Amino acid sequence: MCSAPHSVVGRCMTMCPEAEIRFRLASNMVHALEKSEQDNSENPEDIRNRMVKEYTRPAAGTNHLHPDILRPPKILLSTVRYLVNLYKREKAKQFNLVYNFVCDRFRAVRQDMILQDISAAEALRILEAMIPFYLETDYICRTRNCDVYDWKLHSTQMEECLSRWAEAMEVVPYDSASIPTLCAYILQGIPSSTALQDLYAWKRYLDYNIFCILRDIIIAFRGNNYVRFFRRLSELPGDITVVAAVEAVRILRQRALYTITTAYKSPAVKIPKSTLGRWLQYDDISDILSHLGVPCSDFVPISSIDLSAIPNDDSRKLLSVICLSKSNTC
Repeated sequence: MCSAPHSVVGRCMTMCPEAEIRFRLASNMVHALEKSEQDNSENPEDIRNRMVKEYTRPAAGTNHLHPDILRPPKILLSTVRYLVNLYKREKAKQFNLVYNFVCDRFRAVRQDMILQDISAAEALRILEAMIPFYLETDYICRTRNCDVYDWKLHSTQMEECLSRWAEAMEVVPYDSASIPTLCAYILQGIPSSTALQDLYAWKRYLDYNIFCILRDIIIAFRGNNYVRFFRRLSELPGDITVVAAVEAVRILRQRALYTITTAYKSPAVKIPKSTLGRWLQYDDISDILSHLGVPCSDFVPISSIDLSAIPNDDSRKLLSVICLSKSNTC
């Protein structure tokens, strides 16, 4: 972790510092998710217990290092778990609201971590509780309409979590490794030119079978072997967050379409829609084909595929969808 300018230990034993609670209550700045649905009859003490520290940028005249507004690692971890459970409970009903709320409060958690310069072991536990949220919401917002999603900001925050996690992993005991998080870290980095090198750097943490699957996935991606890529991706254990590979999936499907249209460019050539769906690992490829200008038919005239439509946002969303037989991601 980055060193803070002064050694400080947080003394705030609640999710939100008392001073912020008083200020936000007095200013009517309590977030909707910190209230109950029956707010008029709500006990003020219950609202206080649900309030979570907001993210604020350091500013002149404010003391961000005051122990009374910093939460120690134990409270940070319980806060993250509370926020994750809140997200799971609310995402189906009000995704945009809970996504924005949790992202902001997670930034405040990481800020408290940095200002206190907490230990690597403590950072690891907090980040591992946080990372699945970023991976899942990144996938959801890449494959569906999400008004509050800022790709650049989300990618920056996710990269911050993953890089700090990797940094902490290098100094904690070997048996502290979370294999699902490590696999997600590797899958998320597949498009990087150093992906294979990174995998070998983490080899000692991985079961040999999982290592081989990940190696084959990366090599298949580099070689544009989309059939092998999707087959090996589907062979990862069920506890691995496969949606971490969303960017690699989108890129490879796009490459595959360019390859297929080049190989079968004769106007007379038609490929069964089911075959094309199997190659691209897509249960019902009709949606993708309709966005690429292909008429609905059981046989696809490859020459009719309009690749100029790929940069379209809707096409990119469809190309990012992950459909694996062993996964619940589709």
